[in-house]
Amino acid sequence: MTIKKRLFISNILMLVIPAVLAILMLASGLLFFLTAAFPHTEYKLGFQGELTEIRYYAVSLLSSWLEETDVSEKGRLELELSRVMGENGMCAQLIEGPDVVLQTGKETLAVQSELRRSLDALDGSGVVSDGVTELFGTQLIAGGNSYQVYLYNPVITLSHDTLKAWVIGIGFVLVVLLLFAVFLTNRFLTRFIFRRISEPLQILVDGVRQIRDGNLTHRIEYRQPDEFQEICDDFNDMAKRLQDSVERSRQEEESRKELLAGISHDIRSPLTAIRAYVEGLLDGIADTPDKQQAYLQTIREKAVDIDEMVKKLFLFSKMDMGEYPYYPETLNVSREIRDFIQASSEEYRRRGLKIVIESIPPDAVIDADPAYFRSILMNLLDNSAKYKVKKVGTALISGGYSGKKLVIYVDDDGPGVPPEALPKLFDVFYRSDPARKNSDQGSGLGLAIVSKAVERMGGSVRGENLTQGGLRIALELPLKKEVRT
Repeated sequence: MTIKKRLFISNILMLVIPAVLAILMLASGLLFFLTAAFPHTEYKLGFQGELTEIRYYAVSLLSSWLEETDVSEKGRLELELSRVMGENGMCAQLIEGPDVVLQTGKETLAVQSELRRSLDALDGSGVVSDGVTELFGTQLIAGGNSYQVYLYNPVITLSHDTLKAWVIGIGFVLVVLLLFAVFLTNRFLTRFIFRRISEPLQILVDGVRQIRDGNLTHRIEYRQPDEFQEICDDFNDMAKRLQDSVERSRQEEESRKELLAGISHDIRSPLTAIRAYVEGLLDGIADTPDKQQAYLQTIREKAVDIDEMVKKLFLFSKMDMGEYPYYPETLNVSREIRDFIQASSEEYRRRGLKIVIESIPPDAVIDADPAYFRSILMNLLDNSAKYKVKKVGTALISGGYSGKKLVIYVDDDGPGVPPEALPKLFDVFYRSDPARKNSDQGSGLGLAIVSKAVERMGGSVRGENLTQGGLRIALELPLKKEVRT
């Protein structure tokens, strides 16, 4: 149940419960008043109409008693009359001339001679009262004889002062009881509502303290279908995002440290070589023109390596910061790949890499920057050339459709990478050689640039080890909308 519904029910109950309690207490107070104010009244008479009905019922019993000849039936009628008179605090008399034929009920009432004289003055029919006792009279004819019926009942009187005192007293008690009932209702409803608010609030407070203390794995378990469920779900989502952010920050810090270490190592190695060869030239170790030429050639190659690495580092940094310009065009993938291979195949052949193209859809079209796309191909093929294990390695480029994407595969016959290294393959400066002993095989920037370029093009990249040996790089690129299959 939601908090809103609970508040609505609470407001209704705040009105209904005191009203119901007030009615019950009023009825109880009236009953107590009648019981306490008239302790001598044991009859059930509550209204004048009921008294009239009892009188006529008693008269009918007396009439039946007079006409009945069976003794047992007369006895039953007399017992019924006695019961009615006794229950209502009344007295009945049946008189023939000066004799009392039948008398039953509260006989102390039948001593009111003044009332009888007053009623006789009315020919024995009617009602007379002296303020304490009331007398009803009527006449019956049975068997040719005339009978007089007298029915006595007490008159309930109450003075104005007594009534006022009782009303004030009962009113005060009812007000106190009503206030007490409101207090209890408020306490009950407050617990009914507040408990459903305080418990989830405490859960949220505990969750915040857990996050504050660094326990980012803490999650709130709350399944009540109310407003707090959405808040708790948002809290869990916030905690997860914060945990992911902290983890990303940690990974970025590690990557930054690896980046600095990689730059230091990869620049120091060629610089050390350059320095050694320059000192060899200065010290006269290269004492022949051939040696001097060889030294200078090595110095030139190391300088080129440094220049290439600096260019890649600059390119990666620009991509990482989103500052590298991106001008997408409509590219036919098959034509773009073949043009690039045609222009660079001789260079790769010189480096011992044979490139084979097969099964690329001729009508596959993507939106991409040509510079980005050529950078991806160049870095992947450079990676295959650097890590080949045969004298002449092979790189196989193929592709096909996968839903609304084009998948391009670049397979080589190199050594592959350990399975545990696949998730880190595209991290900056990562190489599967943790000791970085063979720096001539690259700086670890190539695949990181590939990952950034593919991400900028809206695609994804992954690495897989081939069953026959070697590494597969799979590129998934979104097709141009109007040609998606």
